Amino acid sequence: MKISAKIVVGIISVVILLFLQEMVIFNKLSVTGDPISRVPVSKWANEYVDINGNIPQWFPHLFAGMPSYGGYVYTPADPVINLLRPIFFNQGIRYYFYFLLGGIGMFLFLRRRKFQQISSLLGSLIFALSPYLFGLINAGHPAKLYAIGYIPFVFLAFDYLTKQQTIRGVLYLGILTALQLWTKHVQIVYYTWMLVTFLFLWNQISALTKKKWTVRREGKQIGILLAGLFVALLLVSDPYASIFQFQKHSTRGAASVLDKTEETGSGTRWDYATRWSFHPKETISFIYPYFYGLQNYPTRDLKSMAYWGYMPFTQSTHYLGLLAVLIAIIGLIIKKPDHTTLPFIVGTGLILLVGFGNHFPILFWPLFKFAPFFSKFRVPSMIYALLPFTVGYLASIGLDNIMKLLNKGDIKEFQKLKKWGIGLFGVVVGFSLLFLIIGDGLSNMFGFFSHPADMSKIRPELLTQLKEVRVEVFQKGMLLSLMVSLLGLSAIWLGVKKHIKSTAFGVIILLVFVADLWIVDHEFLALEPSKNLQRNFRKNPVVNFLKQDKDLFRIFPVDDFSSNWYGYFGLSSVGGYRAVKLRTYQDLMDVGGMNNPSVLNMLNVKYLITKRNIKIPDFEKVFSEGQNIYQNLSVLPKAWIVPKIIAVETQKESLSKTMVSEFNPAVEAVVLDYDGPELEKNSIGTVIVKKYSENEIVLQSNSETGGLLVLSENYYGPGWKATVDNHSSKIFQTNHVLRSIYVFSGVHTIIFRYDDSLYKISRLISRISLGLVLLGIVYFHRKSMMLMLNKIGLK
Repeated sequence: MKISAKIVVGIISVVILLFLQEMVIFNKLSVTGDPISRVPVSKWANEYVDINGNIPQWFPHLFAGMPSYGGYVYTPADPVINLLRPIFFNQGIRYYFYFLLGGIGMFLFLRRRKFQQISSLLGSLIFALSPYLFGLINAGHPAKLYAIGYIPFVFLAFDYLTKQQTIRGVLYLGILTALQLWTKHVQIVYYTWMLVTFLFLWNQISALTKKKWTVRREGKQIGILLAGLFVALLLVSDPYASIFQFQKHSTRGAASVLDKTEETGSGTRWDYATRWSFHPKETISFIYPYFYGLQNYPTRDLKSMAYWGYMPFTQSTHYLGLLAVLIAIIGLIIKKPDHTTLPFIVGTGLILLVGFGNHFPILFWPLFKFAPFFSKFRVPSMIYALLPFTVGYLASIGLDNIMKLLNKGDIKEFQKLKKWGIGLFGVVVGFSLLFLIIGDGLSNMFGFFSHPADMSKIRPELLTQLKEVRVEVFQKGMLLSLMVSLLGLSAIWLGVKKHIKSTAFGVIILLVFVADLWIVDHEFLALEPSKNLQRNFRKNPVVNFLKQDKDLFRIFPVDDFSSNWYGYFGLSSVGGYRAVKLRTYQDLMDVGGMNNPSVLNMLNVKYLITKRNIKIPDFEKVFSEGQNIYQNLSVLPKAWIVPKIIAVETQKESLSKTMVSEFNPAVEAVVLDYDGPELEKNSIGTVIVKKYSENEIVLQSNSETGGLLVLSENYYGPGWKATVDNHSSKIFQTNHVLRSIYVFSGVHTIIFRYDDSLYKISRLISRISLGLVLLGIVYFHRKSMMLMLNKIGLK
């Protein structure tokens, strides 16, 4: 029985809508840490754009200031999102769009590979309903989810390009890669292109081994693939020119002076990059998703600690559906894989091994050491975002093979299906039943259901309850796996016995698969009305007190250092939550700078907020209602003039001299590579802040002697430029993280202005390239577009 493509797409749309109905229809959200942390940034950005009408290049409220556009804080570069924004009435609709995008893209890719409709539908649902995506909703990582939605389309374009080898294909690959990059999750794009490169090299090596490699065909493929990548890079010059500029000064690209391994010079440290490596033992979770307790329940009760595996703090599972794995294996056994299938099998294996990270260094270490940009990423297991694509492809082949076999009715092949199908499903049924029966006793026999960190993190009286919860979750998973494998076994048996036709078999597999993921996916969704998100930002007495102070100052929220919460109210903090920061500032924090009163003084920290009672010289308690506020009586202003320079030549010296206990930033400054005029020993002066905004700071200095003017803003060489009375002035890196310029005697106007020329040039290149690419695509599709216009009567 044939089903039209429109019906299949309709089924995909409805199934995804059912899974996301609470978000799409009832506007519910996962109100967790990451979504909460983005609210202050969004509020700040929207207010700035409304008032100023341009893009803020600097964000002042986190970590004493950092690049906004290039630092991924606020980077509205995607030109397509403005077209889609009117239909995104809520976050649920936006999620639905990208889920549907991925599902339809996967279906189109599989149909291009000539799979049957039902088989293609299975692969589409494997990709679109991946529990990993639902874990991302709970974790609040939408950019990652959006980037994943484009994966099938990138491979669809790659497949078209390598087979057709046309300019049209170059444009397809270029714009689809650009769209994925514009989602602003480079790591997912990088992994996508790792697989693209692998498949490309497989084709090249295959042609060589068969002695069919020719410059005309395979050589041409290299050129057009590079052309497609070049088009993509032109399109995304905005924002990636600014991002690339920033990363060379960030924790992902600049060397740390505290790092003795020299690994941070090209990326992150090995131990940082390999955090959340997937332990080989956890591969059993691809069959039994609840085996290690499922990562991690979004509830805030004991059940949220049910996970006892090797990657705490993760909030998703890489389970793909039991039937997806078993159908793929059986289908590939009953029919020998051909040359188009083998690279997907090998690719799946390599993806698994890369995700093992430091548990399989023989593969991960060469990539970390030699692959361009690879060392800038962390979370090796994130590469498993590709598994729904590769395993979905293999499961589609498997279902296709089984259904074709059931249609043919060959006795010999039936016996093969009976042997492997019933045997493999039977093994899973047997183990599921065994684990279900003895699950409670596994703790005593093999030490199951416990984690080494339990003793230090959980009160002894709760440990017994926690084990009971883990056993309960484990048995729930075994019961689910038992039911799914039994139903799969029944479908195989009915098919072999010819009690059902191939189409009915396919439908049963689809229904059981969807039911399985319905249960697992919904474990991650603890949804609340969207209005609850704003409830996290109610003014409290602490905020009311701080907002009474109209001076420029920063706060040090001791108990909430990694929170963006205060930024919602326009309060600038020396802390915050961002995955990437300026390297100099990170080093200052890592060396204990926030425990140094002199550092707090120079960072303009006027108020320290904590629930604790503290005794620090020059910090006076000025408020106590829920939390204590201590005022720093020695705080330095936003800008001041010093008479003494401590000249240093290296970043290491810069940090060490800033951290010595004798250092007094009020009267001296540690300056890197100072080459300005010599200071007078009695240099004095005053500085008034005339204007303070994200892209421009205007000061007025008044000094009888001249001196070094220090500004309590983070130093970022590529971004900020300074003028004194409209004459360019060099900015020096000062006190490791701050800026300074030399000012002469007298009254002078100093302007620090963010140089956004790179942003403007890259945006111009990006938009011109986009226009040309779209014109090219329209040109190549002009005939079909004319037919469509004729059909709807617009011509």
